[in-house]
Amino acid sequence: MKSPKILTKNYWFPTINPLTDAGQGVNRETNPQHVSRYIARVQLARIRQDVKSWRDAINEAELAYYPHRVQMQRLFNDTSLNGHVFACMEKRKSLTKQKRFEIVNEKGIVDEFWTEKLNKKWLHTVINYSLDALFYGYNLVNYSEIENDELKGIEVIKRHNISPDRLQVVSYVYSLSGIQFETDEQFKNWVFYISTSSETGISNCGYGLLYRCGIYEIFLRNLLGYNGDFVELFSQPFRVGKTQKTNDDDRSEFESAIRDMGSSGYAIIDPNDEIDFIEAKNSGNGFMGYENLEKRCEAKISKIILGHADAIDSTTGKLGSNDEVKEALETIEKNDGNFIMNVINDEVLPKLRNQGIAIPDNLRFTFCNDKEKFEEEEKANKRNNEVITNVKTLFDAGYKVDASQIEELTGLKITEIEPSEKGLPQDVQNKLKDLYNGI
Repeated sequence: MKSPKILTKNYWFPTINPLTDAGQGVNRETNPQHVSRYIARVQLARIRQDVKSWRDAINEAELAYYPHRVQMQRLFNDTSLNGHVFACMEKRKSLTKQKRFEIVNEKGIVDEFWTEKLNKKWLHTVINYSLDALFYGYNLVNYSEIENDELKGIEVIKRHNISPDRLQVVSYVYSLSGIQFETDEQFKNWVFYISTSSETGISNCGYGLLYRCGIYEIFLRNLLGYNGDFVELFSQPFRVGKTQKTNDDDRSEFESAIRDMGSSGYAIIDPNDEIDFIEAKNSGNGFMGYENLEKRCEAKISKIILGHADAIDSTTGKLGSNDEVKEALETIEKNDGNFIMNVINDEVLPKLRNQGIAIPDNLRFTFCNDKEKFEEEEKANKRNNEVITNVKTLFDAGYKVDASQIEELTGLKITEIEPSEKGLPQDVQNKLKDLYNGI
């Protein structure tokens, strides 16, 4: 088997074993818990991506004996730069990041102290990095110290230096040995490993949403170049100059006038000289092929990340579209919320307890169901309005409804108007109530 081609630059060769305590070449006194200090200072080169490199990335990740994620993560570094991909990623992450969370016990009762204690910037940072794992397949979050029960120095470890199949952080890409971050006593409580489920069973974790978007993003990236070439070739008129000048200086001056013609350009010519602007016949609609393919690729990316083609560019009033987009986003929000709750409860809270943060074992992280509560309140208000309308209809027809039944149906406490107030105009009743309240 041919060895993989390693495209790296800016090498840094450690003079000692980074895991030793010799203290030369690696500063052991500064953040000794940071896994990133084990990684050599090597820049992973960005290369031109095409369909072949997209296919090679998954072949490398599925090698039978020594799988790697280097090419895949190199692909993702460029895929995430696409404007449409980035917008979809941010919108999906915002669905979860904007939700309030609570720390509750086994009965669902909120623990106000620990909810406030953990509702800090550092935990929101961990949640943000955890959501990134959905796109990249995995993430390793490292922190270096704890101060007043808050995590400091939170960073993401370079994904191309991580092997999710061997659960290792390696000094150089394609190395087959490194730090076993899940079991190493020095690091295991200082990292949070967030992994996604494998879709094929070939690897220990999934490939991430960006791999599915990668093929469409490659076409989008190439379309931008093609479209730019089209504009340059066909949208701008082709300038043609005709002259009978034979003197080199005169011809050069005439050529310069045509070549440098831009804003407020001009030329002084002889009666026999001509300057023509020739426009391409297909310049009016030739771009439509690029635009059509661009929209189709963006729609595929929106479907992959947000569950619906119109989730970013939805059209208000489009029949069925708004309801379908809402349903798709609600499904994404629910699934991602469950994903984050599992990460916090199964990975983050246990390691915080191991670090001496006294979070009771019976407490767990959960998101607030604000939307469900709001919907329940809306339903209750609608039901109460219907009851009140029916009661008024019966009253106008000469019937009387027992007040206790109304209270039972609506939950509203009903009191009878004082006899002295009955039959009085509403403004007089209001003044009487103000007077009673002031006594």
